[in-house]
Amino acid sequence: MHPVLLLLLPLPSLLRSQVTPPGATVEENNGTESPANSLRTSNLTSPSSSIRPPEDYGYSLMPSGSPTEEEDDWSPAETYMYTGQSSALEAARCSRAYSPAAQTGSLPQSFNVPLGPALDALTNTANFLNMIFQASDLRESTVEEDMEWYHALVRALLEADRLIRQALLTFDADPTATVPQLVLRASHDPAAKVQTIILQDFSKAWDSMHQPAPAPDDSWFRNLKFPESNQLKSALFKRVLLNDLSTLDTPKWRQGDSYVTNRSGVHWASAPFLDCQDGRFVPGWMLTLSMPFYGLKPDLTPEFRGVIRVDVNIQDIDLDQCRKGDGWFADTHQCNRTTMECVTIPGRGFRLGQFCCRCKEGYYNPEIKAPDSSKSITSAHSCLNHSFMC
Repeated sequence: MHPVLLLLLPLPSLLRSQVTPPGATVEENNGTESPANSLRTSNLTSPSSSIRPPEDYGYSLMPSGSPTEEEDDWSPAETYMYTGQSSALEAARCSRAYSPAAQTGSLPQSFNVPLGPALDALTNTANFLNMIFQASDLRESTVEEDMEWYHALVRALLEADRLIRQALLTFDADPTATVPQLVLRASHDPAAKVQTIILQDFSKAWDSMHQPAPAPDDSWFRNLKFPESNQLKSALFKRVLLNDLSTLDTPKWRQGDSYVTNRSGVHWASAPFLDCQDGRFVPGWMLTLSMPFYGLKPDLTPEFRGVIRVDVNIQDIDLDQCRKGDGWFADTHQCNRTTMECVTIPGRGFRLGQFCCRCKEGYYNPEIKAPDSSKSITSAHSCLNHSFMC
């Protein structure tokens, strides 16, 4: 029996549905539980006026709504980044996803715990594929022969964590090709009455997935397949594989090499995005996480085979503009740095401007009076908007 079929025996229910072309049939889960989050997902987007669009970021999958002759108005998306209120998007129209200006540095520390399950799922899936393509004859087979387990894999990745809104797998047989040979996407259908997984094949629609700027581009794939440095492979660690399988026929080889990775191999987009579906923005900021997987060259060195990607909903993760460092939006508050200190307001989610300013010791705000005195109160009793002065 083909070794891959042994891996698939526990997954018969996942393999019954067929891949649908962009926007076709679905696979239903008749469980009674409702999705953990009702936010919808589908396409992706880009920037606007006061927040400048980055030149190289983002990640669009679904062909977005029909473009309009009029220029898109990105101001509702910018407003939403400060208010977090979906009502700011209700009257807005869009032709593609929106992403604010690219951020440098690492993800905020507040992301570490909430994104942990998604990062682990991405890493485990990449290592499974590393082992498959490096330690078996599968690397010599065709995509068509093993299509069903690709289907199962991307569906299973979608279900790995409640924050994952869509999962993507690309495969490459040709190390020089600029377009992947296989592109699969699994996503939830938020409009369905039962939990539903939609599986779509974008292998022949690669160009339509990446709309013109300011929409997200294909850098999530391109920068991993054609990196500017050897930094990607620095996240790979060699393992010696020994076979002592007395319960099976003697394997083709008793010892081999493989390369695995860990969380350090995960790459994130340089900015979040706000999805656009059917000409409407979908509330909830999303973040793209991706990781490459590898086969082996004839000289047994790693060779790029594809990318595993997930888009996670970060709307409920707090954004800290008071924290110093190189993280996203770090130290971007507007408090007077001489007389005031910044205090983050927790529980507001991924929104800008969620901070207040307190007078430092020795300073006070003359416009605010103490409840029972004519004297002005000090920083210990007041939390001010950044427009106030101490």
